[in-house]
Amino acid sequence: MWGIFLESVVIFKNYMGFHENGYLAGIYLLALLYLWLTEKNRSRRAIFVYAPTLLLALFFCPLFRKVFVRVLDDSETYYRMLWLLQMSMVSAYGMMRLCGRHRRIGLVVISVAIIACGNYVYDSEHITKAQNAYHLPQEAVDIVDLVEPEEGRITVLVPADLIYYVRQYSTKIELPYGREMLIARWDYYHAMYEAMEKTEVIETESFVELTRQYPCSYVVLKEDRETTEPLSDYGFALYDQVGDYLIYQDQETVR
Repeated sequence: MWGIFLESVVIFKNYMGFHENGYLAGIYLLALLYLWLTEKNRSRRAIFVYAPTLLLALFFCPLFRKVFVRVLDDSETYYRMLWLLQMSMVSAYGMMRLCGRHRRIGLVVISVAIIACGNYVYDSEHITKAQNAYHLPQEAVDIVDLVEPEEGRITVLVPADLIYYVRQYSTKIELPYGREMLIARWDYYHAMYEAMEKTEVIETESFVELTRQYPCSYVVLKEDRETTEPLSDYGFALYDQVGDYLIYQDQETVR
């Protein structure tokens, strides 16, 4: 039983983010404790005090966990019990109650809590300065502007790092495959994607055959992408270059 209890403690710590900072969990538990001591309204007390406390007690109870696993035959989803804690509601209500009773102290506590729990978003590796009004990489915009037809649609083959952006910028550009190929857990197979992204060196002859099955009017390759033979040997002409990207036009397609 003690071992089961300790496993629940580990699950709780991981869910609450104690391995990072644990501020949100701390705010939640302090808000719950504050409501235990101050909340007098019975209906609100049932929602914001009794229900979360009961859920926590059940979560840490080894007997309850054994019943849960046996009934559902699934020990991997036990953490979902914590979804019912309503952390945001309890924390927000507790903070508002504190601010209502002790305005100045409450305001300071809430401000400190928000600052302590937050992160400076511009330090994130996923945040970059916008290069244009579309908030898309400028190279993707420039490539589409070069190949986009005035009327109708064309198919363009682009490297994986441009897939997300091309269709956001223009609906006149169709792609042989989309973002589904970039999600590893979906495990999709696409011959064109395999030839484009999975080989160290593109086998030019089979690659060109695949591009013409769609057909791809343009093929965009990184400047350092290696091919067994130049695309120019198979009816492609270098149309333009944008940054590190080479844009090839299929002369057979545009005839």
